[in-house]
Amino acid sequence: MEAPFTHINEAWAHLLIDRLYQHGVRDICLAPGSRSAPLALAAARYRDDHPELRLHTHFDERGLAFLGLGLCKAKRRPVALITTSGTAVPNLHPALVEAFQTHQPLVAITADRPEELVGCGANQAIVQPGIFQHHVRAALNLPAPDAALTGGWLAQQLDRVLARLQGPGRGPVHINVPFREPLYGTEESVDFGPWLSDVVPVASSPPPLPGFSLHRLREPVIFVAGQLDTDEAAAVLALAERSSVPILADIGSQLRLTEHPCVLAHPDLLLAITHVRRRFKAMHQVIQFGGRITSKRINQWLAGFQGQYWLVSPHEDSLDPEHRATQIQASIPEFCGQIQIPPQRGLGIDALQSQLGEHLTLALTYPFSEPAAARIITETIPEDMLLLPGNSLSIRLLDMVARPGRGNRCITNRGASGIDGLVATAMGLAMGHPAGATLLIGDLSLLHDLNSLALAKQCFHPLIIVVLNNDGGGIFNLLPAAEQKSHFQTLFQLPHGLAFRNAAALFGLAYANPDSAAGFEKAYTDACRKGGVTLIELNFPPNQSSRIIKGLIGALVDVRYET
Repeated sequence: MEAPFTHINEAWAHLLIDRLYQHGVRDICLAPGSRSAPLALAAARYRDDHPELRLHTHFDERGLAFLGLGLCKAKRRPVALITTSGTAVPNLHPALVEAFQTHQPLVAITADRPEELVGCGANQAIVQPGIFQHHVRAALNLPAPDAALTGGWLAQQLDRVLARLQGPGRGPVHINVPFREPLYGTEESVDFGPWLSDVVPVASSPPPLPGFSLHRLREPVIFVAGQLDTDEAAAVLALAERSSVPILADIGSQLRLTEHPCVLAHPDLLLAITHVRRRFKAMHQVIQFGGRITSKRINQWLAGFQGQYWLVSPHEDSLDPEHRATQIQASIPEFCGQIQIPPQRGLGIDALQSQLGEHLTLALTYPFSEPAAARIITETIPEDMLLLPGNSLSIRLLDMVARPGRGNRCITNRGASGIDGLVATAMGLAMGHPAGATLLIGDLSLLHDLNSLALAKQCFHPLIIVVLNNDGGGIFNLLPAAEQKSHFQTLFQLPHGLAFRNAAALFGLAYANPDSAAGFEKAYTDACRKGGVTLIELNFPPNQSSRIIKGLIGALVDVRYET
């Protein structure tokens, strides 16, 4: 078969893009650069013949990587990143850390100078092999393209690494690709058909999960749901429903926003009630599905739990910070399909849950506050729209006060829980999901990723960015840092005195700045009905949320059974 290319660089790059495609990549995120030109041009030419391949661009490699992460999470398939050499490469690191922690199949493809130009003062040349060694599942450092190395050899090397995008040990991989000039091809065409003649199609299947044995249960049983995919959450809920098992669900479990008799509403606040904790002492068995629990109170309860504690996850990574759980590596749907749990009796806390709801409604009625804004989002968000809680205060508010409803898919960046890249992640989620997404984010997080607002011109699905502007790090008002009186503002809160109206104008975003609950609900509803990106800025006093939350917790501690 004839395969005309002008240079070995072109043939090499084309085969790499083709291999990505055969391993399931349908989205490639590219940052501009000259050393990466063979890869970028190969991707563009490949797309001409494969229109289902989409190319996304961004000038900021850090934002580009988080854009890829968002696309990866929205579409639940591998996404590739392409950068030039030098400092462009380490800018991918934060997103790869997050992908590594949460087993997301990102492919970092970094162009490089050839070996003879590294360590000799050549421009834009750093040591790139191994740069992500602790945060990728596999890595490949290719030689510079050489026709003496056949296409079959190159395909085999790529397949070995790209196989780690699937299976229970899946996660990000790194392919470092040096190129010598010419980087943009030549004027003469050469038939590389013979060079490609030993390339065979990808014929691999993901490695199976190891077998597992079912241990003896100790009743009564309660479930804890951590970070789960939708199919995992559905299996956990079906098992709970069959046996009437109560569930303490994290905001990232795909169950926390579901109204269901087995899913305990507001579990973080529920565990603030002394009488609830006493009732939970009757539990002899916890089965936790997935890890990375947001609620400090749930984590504290698990740390002190005296019964039998299992943690079920498809991955071999440890997810128990207290090192107390018996970890079971298994497919969660398969585990839920095999285990038999006798019908459980109710917890008998209906009256306490009702009183919790009354206290919460009272706390969120006046004044308009950050917790009230989080509550309104969960009451108003359209069906099928994705929700991304920003880290720090935003996710804690949603985990604490979200009203259960239709079970909107809630995606989190809780692998490393960084505040970087949240805007770009949300852009990727919205681009990859026709119903769009809502991002609840803090002001420092938005400042951290302001460059990524430039991606709005590529986002045609609805994306509503709700920024809680409390002039700095509001989360620290809830932490021991608040006691560091003379150093609190300068070392922790970092007040900035900035507003985002002009940022919205700079990037051409729709903007609203309501100052009441009714005004916010209207602005949010209007934004959800239209395409594109809307920035809604909500301004609050720095310590308002902490006062409301502390007051609410104080009121809940002594809630008693009504007689």
